[in-house]
Amino acid sequence: MGLGLLGIPSPASSEQEARMSVTSYADDLGSAVHYALETTHAIAICPFHLDLTIRIGDDAAESHAFARARKLVKSDGTTWEGEALRKEFGRQLGKAADRYCPYCALLGDPEL
Repeated sequence: MGLGLLGIPSPASSEQEARMSVTSYADDLGSAVHYALETTHAIAICPFHLDLTIRIGDDAAESHAFARARKLVKSDGTTWEGEALRKEFGRQLGKAADRYCPYCALLGDPEL
């Protein structure tokens, strides 16, 4: 990542880095959908249980994630089919915990 004045990332280099990192997993449907959901904050990973995905419950973020995933371009220049995306979104969102981590809730976390 290129740094601008005072060590702050320059917008051009940040955009280029983002594009480079997207192409690394745009070819895998599951990774592409996960990227879209996580970057739009439709899902989060529990900081204490890294294997647990939490569905935030924000319809606008989920719609934005679907739109973002439809625009991802695979290395062969094509995009994902809508039906394949819908199935993968359904699978990942259906597998995610709703709004909070159930393991943290069992521990009696007062923040929940």
